[in-house]
Amino acid sequence: MARYFLDTGVLVGLTFLHDLWHDDAERLYDTDNGLYTSRAVVYEYCNNSNSSRLEDTVVDWDTDAGLFGAILAKVRAAQMNLNLRMDGYEDYELDIETLVEAFLEETDVMGSIKPERLIEEHIKTNIRNELEDTLADEEVTTASARRALDSLCDTVIYEAHETKQKLQNRVTQGPSGSLGKFERRQRLGFVDGYMDKVILSDAAHQNDRNLVNKVVTADKSDMYGHRERINAELGIRVVYIKDDFADPCWPDGE
Repeated sequence: MARYFLDTGVLVGLTFLHDLWHDDAERLYDTDNGLYTSRAVVYEYCNNSNSSRLEDTVVDWDTDAGLFGAILAKVRAAQMNLNLRMDGYEDYELDIETLVEAFLEETDVMGSIKPERLIEEHIKTNIRNELEDTLADEEVTTASARRALDSLCDTVIYEAHETKQKLQNRVTQGPSGSLGKFERRQRLGFVDGYMDKVILSDAAHQNDRNLVNKVVTADKSDMYGHRERINAELGIRVVYIKDDFADPCWPDGE
């Protein structure tokens, strides 16, 4: 049985139905492998705020700040905006695809993920299925569209809270790393971002204690991009979430 250290993006992917990595993260979660993370990851996931620092924060899973809170806030804002947006349509202008596009635009998915074909291939299906389940055989009208989109937002919010609670029970928060600020900067200066350095230090510390043997990340550009140097410096292997857990239908090179 493998033991994986989960980076923040993997937790976010598990949590939100409209995340690019949702299906891949679920495949990882549904295995019987050991899943670990650290205080720094939980801080980024649901505690970080503009006025807090990792060192000064009482980190827990029950807070709705961090990336969890930021994405949740977008969904709540979208829920209000979508209701108003439907006022601008006539019934004949609406279909399922119009609703899918509207949700993804209002939650900023369309503006944050490139290339857009990834949205088409790996996010729209989940959103489309939820809307179709709600509408069943009902005709798409402005009234039914409002109800379906409102239900979709409620589902995303409810499942996010449920998943966060399940993560607290399923994922082990392992010990934090022992590298000081100077040593982290010296050994991991090629890694951008203070939090990434701390998280990698935590993962390496847990690897040294034989708690984990791989870091799973959704960060292809930085953590995964520097995987060989990280392995050489810290002795831990970084894998991209798509490496081992993607749908076999995914093309290589994404």
